[in-house]
Order: sequence, then C-alpha cells, then structure tokens
Amino acid sequence: MKNLNCRNCGGPMVIDPSGTTAHCPYCKTDYVLDHRDTDYYREFHARMRSFFSLSADGQERRRRADELWAQADREVFDCADGKQINVTHLHRFSLPLMTAYAARQSVIFRFEEAQAALSDKYRRAVSLLDYPSADTRNLSRFFPVISGGFALKDGGVLLAVKKSEDEYPLRLFGKLSGRHTAWLVGRMENLCCVMEYSSIVHPEFGIDSLYIDPYEHQASLYGGWWSAVRNHTTVNGRILTTRDNLYALRETAAKVLGFSSAAAAKETDDIPKPFADFLKSEPESNAYDDFAKWDDTLIRSYGERKFITMDTDDAQIYGKGT
Repeated sequence: MKNLNCRNCGGPMVIDPSGTTAHCPYCKTDYVLDHRDTDYYREFHARMRSFFSLSADGQERRRRADELWAQADREVFDCADGKQINVTHLHRFSLPLMTAYAARQSVIFRFEEAQAALSDKYRRAVSLLDYPSADTRNLSRFFPVISGGFALKDGGVLLAVKKSEDEYPLRLFGKLSGRHTAWLVGRMENLCCVMEYSSIVHPEFGIDSLYIDPYEHQASLYGGWWSAVRNHTTVNGRILTTRDNLYALRETAAKVLGFSSAAAAKETDDIPKPFADFLKSEPESNAYDDFAKWDDTLIRSYGERKFITMDTDDAQIYGKGT
C-alpha cells in the first residue's frame, strides 16, 4: 500500500479506514484526501477484503498472496556489526516513537537512537503476560514472541516479533461490515481477558497494534507494548486500569465500522441496535464480565454463531433473498 507524506511537516500519514481522510501523528494535521487517493485506498481495502474471502487452504489464496507480496516495498538497515538486514514489508506504520513494518512472517519495530530504550520496555511488558493453567485455546499464540533484536549503525534498534503469513495489520482491511466486526470484538475480548488476568493495561490497544487472520477469525496484539503498564499505574497524572483496555476495544470496533468514535455509533441496516448500544456502553468492571456482556449482545444482534468468510452476505449465510 502506498504511503502519503504530510504536506505540513513531511511525516508519514495514517489513512482512515474509510479511505477518505488522513492524519499526521507528528504535527496532528488532518487532510481530506482528493478523489485519486480516495479511490486508491478504497480499492486497496476492497482488494484486501476480497483477497481474504478465499478458503483457508486453497492454492488460489497462496497464489494471490504471492502476487500481493511481489508488490511489497523493501528497506535495508545497516547494523552496528557491519551486517545488513533487508525488510520486505506490505505496510509501514509510523509514530514519533517508532516505525512498524509488516513483513511476511514478522513485525519489525524500528526505534530511533533517542527511543532505543523502548525496545527493552517492550520486552519487559511482554514478559509480564500470564495465562490461566486451563488455557485450552492456547491464547499465548495471540501475543508477541520476540525472535530477535538488532543494534543499528545509527544508534537505533530493530526488534523482530514473529507472526504467521496469514496475519495482516487490521488497518489494511479498511472499513469492515457489522458481522466481521462482531467476530473481531469477540477476539479483542479474549485479548482483554488475558491482560486482565495479567493485570496489564495496554494504552495503545487499537487498530494499529492489532493483526488479524481472517481465515481463522483470530486477532493478535503485537504493537504498542512499550507503553504497557501494570494495572492502577499513574501515567501523566491519570490512573490507568484494565477497564481502559475495554474502552479501547469499543473505540477500535467503532473505527473499523466507520464511526468517528464509540460514542457516535448508531443502529444501521448493517449494525443492529444491541451492537451499537454495546459500543456506546460503559465497560463492565472487569474483562470477564465484559466478555459475558458481549456474548449476550452477539446473540441479540446476530442470533446463532456462524463462521463466515469476508464479503459473505446474508443470502449466502441464511439462504435469504431470491
């Protein structure tokens, strides 16, 4: 996916899931994209959603994945030991603190020299994760596994985190339908339960820290761990608690549905009223009760659970229509 640079400061911009606006995380400038960029991003997001409508084990899926990666960008990093690291990436996400590259089997975080200590903070935060002894779902698969760290010639640091080939940044999918956002909410509730169990608050939980596997309907939380803190930690004069993870869950779901915020969520033909009400609601006191609340919301919104692929409509699911 092509990147846009801010006309004000030159920094890389973040594209809204709708593909119509861009935001600069450096100078905070917002732009409304012109029709050429709008058309490009909408077409790109549509292509990603269509791409993931393929079966989980089909040869066609792999062929199209190869075509997608053939168009990926490449960046070369010079290491302090004289070696070079080539990173082929489909997506680059930049913030003043770091730049993340979505490679085929890794997420690569690049920290400038002034922010090199964030690499160690990431490692420490991940080491705090704990899992219930009766973890039948093997939830550790959806959290970072660090595969390497590299000192760069310019004083910066690269940190590599494993991911599967079938995991892609959530932002690449653009705006999602209500049904697909619903399964995403369930997976985010799982992640929040693990962080509740581990007494961890993740201040950067959101659309740019999540990676999804649409074939298996799973979501992994790989980004932002340098900001994670223990429950009830005071940051910038505010006490952070695990309920903040649940607020972030609602904001993330609202954004991929195309709303400006969770408070702006409303009932539509695609989003049942119980779902919209859930997004606007206050989280429960803990993630376990919030997950139970979501389970009830899901039943009231869409009825029985059904596994659906991307871009599947009601006629294909329930046999409705002509």
